[in-house]
Amino acid sequence: MRFFSTMVASVLGSLIAIGLIIFICALIATAFIASSFSTAQAPVASESVLTLRLSGPIEEYGISDPTYELFDLPQPTSLAQISGALEKAATDDRIKAVWLKPQGVIAGWPTLAEIRQSILEFKESGKPVIASTSGDMAMRESDYFLATAADSVYAAPGAFFEFNGLSLSVLFYKGLLEKLNIEPTVLRVGTFKGAVEPYTREDLSRENREQLVAILENWSQLLTSTTAEARSMSEEHVLNLIQTGTILTTEDALEADLLDGLLSDENARTRLKKWVELDGRLRTTSLSTYSSSSSSGSSGHSDAIGIMIASGTIMSGNSSGRNGLLGATTFENSMRSFRENDDVKAVVLRIDSPGGSATASEAMWQAVKETSNEKPVVVSMGDMAASGGYWLATAGDTILASPHTLTGSIGVFGMHLSLGRMMETKLGITYDHVSTSDFADMFSGMRPLRDAERALFERSLGQIYTKFLERVAESRDMTVDAVDDIGQGRIWTGEAALNAGLVDQLGDLDDAIEIAAEMAGLEKDQYRIRRLPRPRTLMDRYLDLFMIGIRSVFESPIEAQLRTEARLLEEAVRLHATPIARFPLDFVEYD
Repeated sequence: MRFFSTMVASVLGSLIAIGLIIFICALIATAFIASSFSTAQAPVASESVLTLRLSGPIEEYGISDPTYELFDLPQPTSLAQISGALEKAATDDRIKAVWLKPQGVIAGWPTLAEIRQSILEFKESGKPVIASTSGDMAMRESDYFLATAADSVYAAPGAFFEFNGLSLSVLFYKGLLEKLNIEPTVLRVGTFKGAVEPYTREDLSRENREQLVAILENWSQLLTSTTAEARSMSEEHVLNLIQTGTILTTEDALEADLLDGLLSDENARTRLKKWVELDGRLRTTSLSTYSSSSSSGSSGHSDAIGIMIASGTIMSGNSSGRNGLLGATTFENSMRSFRENDDVKAVVLRIDSPGGSATASEAMWQAVKETSNEKPVVVSMGDMAASGGYWLATAGDTILASPHTLTGSIGVFGMHLSLGRMMETKLGITYDHVSTSDFADMFSGMRPLRDAERALFERSLGQIYTKFLERVAESRDMTVDAVDDIGQGRIWTGEAALNAGLVDQLGDLDDAIEIAAEMAGLEKDQYRIRRLPRPRTLMDRYLDLFMIGIRSVFESPIEAQLRTEARLLEEAVRLHATPIARFPLDFVEYD
């Protein structure tokens, strides 16, 4: 009986694998065909309205992939795509207006501020912008923040409207580790270095709470002041609307004058048609379609400014977009490509990273420094350039940050996990060993650190922290003691970082590009932009899923169960016995 069940399972597994292979081959062929015909897309009609449907994560950089539209899938949206489309649409006679539809936008406040600024710059062309939403959840604070840049804001009647303030949530794993009999030893250098708190506490420390409150106040002030200006209200009135919690529906928002009317999607379309004075039907073009049709290619200029996108948690090895990892090897190769390309006259390093491995951060610092020795390197901070992300930034010639960027967090921590008791009590696996010294199995992860080993680990972290301080001191023309005073793992907003001397000026990516061009002696509009690394296409994402599917076919049920349980500990284990320069927490939500 067991023979037949095993045979059936093997046959089914083989059939599934063959099916997956056929599917992926068909997908590759389809993507190739779609790419071949992408340049033959229907042109944008005259008197069109550019529709910005912003929902889900906003990536730093992406491309217009025709495969998404071929399968009628929502295409990932990028900041570069949005700003580029709005800049072109402002002078494009075919585009008469912009229809902004923000709903469920997932992005940091610096990214939101850059998008909103691009909308305001588009409005300088004199073309109207209308914002509207539909569905049960009309708007959250991030959606409404973008919508306030429009000439008029509408939402569906009877929908929820969230305008009750901002919050940050932190997950703590101490109880989980205790239930699993995992014994963590956590060491840190920096009073405010709160990255270790999820593993050692059940709530926020006073220092961590203090800096998180400061961050929320910065973002809340942005939302309050922007809303007040857009709706011709006082900031005190807007703050009162937020804090009293009286607004929960679109009817409440209309009564509070946060909206200009309640309209369904179809009625909003009719209103927009009248606004732009169209006699026929309203012609709309999506962001992806317009980006493809208005692509300027190489722009005919040989001189270029390279934009290096450094996004994700810093680790050694290759980058992994699926896991959100910024690999040092991938980064070094891309930076070398810019450095050795004579056409690239300057580099803008765009950082959106919480940091990560201290060793990888130093390797990446070296790559940036080698490049800055040969051509200008301007650093532009996105949502976050903290800890190892800031370490990396100090190798640039000039550092720019948004007023709302999270940066600093100059500190180091290390964590040692003892899994021996978990293996024995939960899995029935015991451990024994032979060694040539008492320290040989120090990082085996099967026993807690002894006092002498703990002292050794602490010393190594202290050395790394000193190196971090020296990098910052050299970059910012400060003493090591002065950097230590503003370090200690403390998080700073971009505005506070400017006052503390950690950045040179406030500005966005466009400002950084202009500065890089000026440093390289390039005239405005006399250079092209080249970005690395190559953004992930739909095919890349499906290949990731394909490899996961293939692996699951050939693993046993026990292996699958162990892999599922191990995933819960993946992040913690990755930190095991490794010096980490990382932002102190992961946000569950931004608002």
